[in-house]
Amino acid sequence: MTDKYHIISNELSIILCYNFKVNIMKRILVPTDFSDNAYSALYYATRLFKNEACQFYILNAGDVEIPLFTGIIDTSIGDEQIRKESKEKLEETFHSIVRDSEDFGHVFETICTAKKLHEVIEETVKQRKIDLIVMGTKGATGAKGFFMGSNTSNIIQKIKCCPVLAVPHEFNFENTETTFSEEDVITKK
Repeated sequence: MTDKYHIISNELSIILCYNFKVNIMKRILVPTDFSDNAYSALYYATRLFKNEACQFYILNAGDVEIPLFTGIIDTSIGDEQIRKESKEKLEETFHSIVRDSEDFGHVFETICTAKKLHEVIEETVKQRKIDLIVMGTKGATGAKGFFMGSNTSNIIQKIKCCPVLAVPHEFNFENTETTFSEEDVITKK
């Protein structure tokens, strides 16, 4: 009886420890339009949190908030084909980032939707208890003369329930010893 209890206790301890680890794992949402800048933001985030395992959600929303969603996916081909291309590009992004960050213990999941970007981000933040949103500052259109792309700007303005980290175009990750506490982080209220 004692041995059985001990085994059950060990199994419960393992389960509790596993669940505890999952619960403290940072959950990071990275929207992508499949631009180089979006991938750079994802890559940067994996490096920023390289010392702790994180759950990354890579999101592509087919109903973006800018009239020009061209250059990466041809919008004249129809909804079904757009979804198919989006899923294929998400799969490519998934495999690339897994390969580029295989030593860090991160977990990745892709999300493909046809909803408006700010709506799906807000839903995802609440449903998946996202801790941080990471976005590139320039999207697929790469509009010159703007500090920040319109999608990133809209998300910073509209999403009030989660901090947003905007990663500048072609920003290189440099290892730093500086750490920040929650009190150091300015959150939107």
